Amino acid sequence: MAPTDGKPFFFDHDGLRLAGWLWGEIGRSSDAGAPAPLPIVCLPGLTRNSRDFGELARLIRDLDPARAVIAFDYRGRGLSQYGSGPEAYTVPAEAADILAGLDHLRISRAVFVGTSRGALVIHLIAAMRLSAIAGAVFNDAGPRLETEGLRQIRDTVGVVESFADWEGAVDAVAASLGQSFPAMSRRDFERMARAGFTERGGRIVGDYDPRLMEPLRAMDLNTDLPELWAFFDLMKAVPLLVIRGENSALFSRATVAAMTERHDDCEAMEVAGQGHAPFLETAGLPEKILGFAKHCASEATEQKIPHPEVRS
Repeated sequence: MAPTDGKPFFFDHDGLRLAGWLWGEIGRSSDAGAPAPLPIVCLPGLTRNSRDFGELARLIRDLDPARAVIAFDYRGRGLSQYGSGPEAYTVPAEAADILAGLDHLRISRAVFVGTSRGALVIHLIAAMRLSAIAGAVFNDAGPRLETEGLRQIRDTVGVVESFADWEGAVDAVAASLGQSFPAMSRRDFERMARAGFTERGGRIVGDYDPRLMEPLRAMDLNTDLPELWAFFDLMKAVPLLVIRGENSALFSRATVAAMTERHDDCEAMEVAGQGHAPFLETAGLPEKILGFAKHCASEATEQKIPHPEVRS
């Protein structure tokens, strides 16, 4: 469940009622009267939703109570309305939804954290509104994805996602991820299950529109996949933090190396004992992400980029 200090928010875009979760107050100054810290905006993976970031938000706000954390439910996930069909679920459409959500919250600039598909959405936001990005954290995805990792997602996600009880859902998550996440416990897998599934019609099911998997299943993974290096290069002046799971099949060490070589302010780290994608509430990652957000604020000051005026 989301932390008790969080609350859902809703906005309309592209004919859909969309949602997200807000922890804290946007634009809240510290007790010492310092400017409001940059908000952290979290973007989930393909079939995931804002609940994935509840524990991360709690831990970050324990360390920095003035900092707001926002997570979005893409169209067709969580509390957001389903799209009209499979064709509605594209990365550009989801990026446009996020920008509409930022406008609704009156956030002009933020530090973005993107897990898996969320990292791709950040690339499209860079193309649409680069000024919104004060910094970006890429969690196990970047401008190039590996075919084998996509094939694993296509062949496993959504194939069997209906269970009689929560115990069965947790068993399924543990069976699917256990080999690539030896550092994780059953408690971790239960947290992931309860974030990604919901109770509907007496069953425990994935909390997303099953039709959103159809574009991935229709892809020809035997051909070269499109890469997003041109979008990545737009972020040359933006601080970056790249996180890779040690056992990830989707995000290669070679891609991480290429990202750091092309960018002057790009820190990379690998999370031991985890695969695709690392659990951001573990392994000291909340402290790392918060430190990175503070670095983004100092970079903005040095470059004389004003902090955003954001209002709740």
